Amino acid sequence: MVVDTSVLLAIAFAEPHATWAAAELDAHAGDLCMSTVNLAEVLIHLRDRRPDAIAELEDRVLTLGLRYVPPSVEQARVAAQARLRFPLNLGDCFAYALAVEEDTSILTLDTDFRAVDRPVILPSLADERDAS
Repeated sequence: MVVDTSVLLAIAFAEPHATWAAAELDAHAGDLCMSTVNLAEVLIHLRDRRPDAIAELEDRVLTLGLRYVPPSVEQARVAAQARLRFPLNLGDCFAYALAVEEDTSILTLDTDFRAVDRPVILPSLADERDAS
């Protein structure tokens, strides 16, 4: 399962779906991967929003048990195609490309992924009501 940036940011910043996101990571432990492009996004946001705690937050992210996968040329091609097909930003395109390459689903909080042709795991509507 590919983990999108939004999942780790929700946990790091105790956002409304943090509990759901953490439970999903626990439920799928050992079967999780993330593009290093998305890892860079996470690290940028951590440094931007919590520079005072970057060492601790970075350590938490890097020890979550995810397999971090550097982008390949083929992933770049798939990501470029995805950018033209779906309403995804660059990081989302690489999460999608990794999901295509791994033939797996995407764990995310980003509803833009609803348009893709991969299985997407999002909080249910009940979870969304509970988080607000």
